[in-house]
Amino acid sequence: MKTLVAIDGSECSMRALEYVASRDWNDDDQFMVLNVVEPLPADLGVGIVPPPTMPGSIEDRLYAESAEISGIGGAKIQQAHPKNLVEVRVASGIVAETICDSAASWNADLIVLGSHGRKGLSHFLLGSVAEEVLKSSPCSVEVVKEKDEITRGGGAGLSQ
Repeated sequence: MKTLVAIDGSECSMRALEYVASRDWNDDDQFMVLNVVEPLPADLGVGIVPPPTMPGSIEDRLYAESAEISGIGGAKIQQAHPKNLVEVRVASGIVAETICDSAASWNADLIVLGSHGRKGLSHFLLGSVAEEVLKSSPCSVEVVKEKDEITRGGGAGLSQ
């Protein structure tokens, strides 16, 4: 089985990572830990001069941070499952679309990701990566919800 774990460093995505690390897996199962960097708008930063203590571009820093987050995630799964192959990737693009495209090109059997559990206006304004992945995924999806959302909804914490 090939499982793509999409993380962004948020508490809910790290909960999804913990969920994957704590599960029992077959020794031949494979994992991809993916962090997606959304492209910056072309006009971002026009007229802004970065302080001299911040080397490199904003985009370089975002990629470095994403690589660190993915690396930590990959190490966590590898430590829990030393016999399994764990791949770490950083990609650029629209988050939900890039997760689904990565899953398709890697022939993933499962995507695991966290949900912020936004509702109402914040959900309307910000959308939901988890919801978009559920709609567009080429494979099964498990969504690990926030603990207080599980308590309110009475669910098991996973959606498929």
